[in-house]
Amino acid sequence: MFSTSADFLNMSLAIGWIVLVVFLCMFIFYAVLILRDISKVVEDVEEVVDRVHSTIVEPLKAVDFMIASAKPYIEAFFEKKASEVKKKKD
Repeated sequence: MFSTSADFLNMSLAIGWIVLVVFLCMFIFYAVLILRDISKVVEDVEEVVDRVHSTIVEPLKAVDFMIASAKPYIEAFFEKKASEVKKKKD
């Protein structure tokens, strides 16, 4: 089977390449599994972020809009009260 040292070298190189290919295939397989799990985690995080956005951010925007809408009326009320207090002092 091995008549020269070159035959032995070629056989060892072939076995080395086969082992390398097997390990690379295993690496790629596990990398795909890890990326699939990461994808599932990202989907869960997106769902949580959407829930937080719909339950916290949107009501805060509504409250901010109501405050911005009522602010001129509140300021006018306080100015009116301040002018009444000023008239009573005079």
